[in-house]
Amino acid sequence: MKRHIIMAVVVAVLATAVQVSAAPLSGVVDVTSFAEHVKDAGTETEDWQPAFQKAIEVAQQELKALYVPAGEYKIRQTIVIVPVIQKVTRSGGHRGLRIFGDGQGVSVISQQVETENVIDWTGLKYEESANGGQLSHIGLKGGKTALNIKWHNYFMMDYVYIHGPTDYGVYAEGWSSRFLNSTIRWCRKAGIRAGGHFNNCIIRDCYFSRDVVGFRIAAGAYGSRIEGCAFESCSKAAIYLHGCRDFTISNSYFEGNAYKDTALLPVEGSADTIRLDYSCWRVSIHDNIFRANLDEEGAFIALAYCVKGHIYDNSFLGANNAIKLRSTCEQNLPFGPHVSLLVAENNLAGDVTNMLAEEEPGLIDKALSRNCAFRIARQRTCQGSPIGKERPEAVGDEILDTESNTWYKAVGPKNTDWVPLN
Repeated sequence: MKRHIIMAVVVAVLATAVQVSAAPLSGVVDVTSFAEHVKDAGTETEDWQPAFQKAIEVAQQELKALYVPAGEYKIRQTIVIVPVIQKVTRSGGHRGLRIFGDGQGVSVISQQVETENVIDWTGLKYEESANGGQLSHIGLKGGKTALNIKWHNYFMMDYVYIHGPTDYGVYAEGWSSRFLNSTIRWCRKAGIRAGGHFNNCIIRDCYFSRDVVGFRIAAGAYGSRIEGCAFESCSKAAIYLHGCRDFTISNSYFEGNAYKDTALLPVEGSADTIRLDYSCWRVSIHDNIFRANLDEEGAFIALAYCVKGHIYDNSFLGANNAIKLRSTCEQNLPFGPHVSLLVAENNLAGDVTNMLAEEEPGLIDKALSRNCAFRIARQRTCQGSPIGKERPEAVGDEILDTESNTWYKAVGPKNTDWVPLN
């Protein structure tokens, strides 16, 4: 009898911090049904992690989704989700677990220990990758890495709010994952850090704000893309690519990124909105809007290494440099920077000092010798010859002298680099 009274008191105390659902959803496992597993319930050291572990165990056994009702669930250990294979049909097995809440800022799992992750949802090794997990309508707060999905394929993250981890919002390795409609803020290393085998992955309609780097690829990414996202006030870079092929950045909005925050930036040098550092092949950047790259030495798009890239139909507004060729790679590798077979065209600039800049003399000429083309579609006019007066917005830029009806083409970045065409 005493035990039942004590349990009733514990549940009542927990209800002040977490809203226990009065009418649990049918067909799901409700984490609040495991409140008796909460460690130090109702105290300053309360830890919901054991309750989550038990709820996850039951959800996987019963092939049900895990429901997290509205409330803040403080944890002090990492929630660990190990993939479980259970045969449910002759054609395959059940591997995925779905976890969902009542909303991004409504159901929140809050890690109280900076050295612990919020959720580890990984395979034990690459050959035993997790598959098919889903996380939606929930918030993850604090910790070291909010969501660690190393060795996880076909993962779906939708309507998730991630805030304030000391390392990464998401650390991801795996095939064909989707990151949709989510907000990732105040990550001290990167909002999403993609590791090896990040292939055929999509990041769509997400918002990255005040991360040191919004999205970063380390190596080994093929055929992934960023679409319709917004990046604001990311200090080192909004997007940092190192080691990717067939990567696309499109229809996204960038504002107020790239500023030197000496407390956060791990390396010296300029800060850029998009930075291609090493071993980037067939990168396409198109139909984006760029506003206010805040580092005067940086650029909206900085290229140290890009082979067969295409930069087109972007709008550049308010910065010193739109596209800049860099002389060094941050990664200390023996091959050095390399830009070849790159085409930049049909990009529009407003209030941009240099459409094309170089970190040191000779980089533009070297790029041109490697079959790069830098063109702009917008026609410009001037009264009288532009030689010595007008600065080209890009190599290949054309301008019409309305007095002599003569077209001039820029063969270099200086105001003396105009050559008459007729």
